[in-house]
Amino acid sequence: MPELTGFAVIGCSKCRRIMSADLSHATKTCQCGHKLDLKKTKLLAVFASADDAAQEVMRMQERKNTGFTSA
Repeated sequence: MPELTGFAVIGCSKCRRIMSADLSHATKTCQCGHKLDLKKTKLLAVFASADDAAQEVMRMQERKNTGFTSA
């Protein structure tokens, strides 16, 4: 599998927080303290820029926190 570059949107497997991660690093530490291995973590979305990844994180958090999803 080729090496991914850019920024990914991921979710913490412990607290379910959605965050962005720089794919040039091997791990990402969540605010809850859980360390995520980026090689084993499911990437929800991948973007070339950090700004695009941050916008997607905000969109996903808003959808998650409203508690309503359309059918």
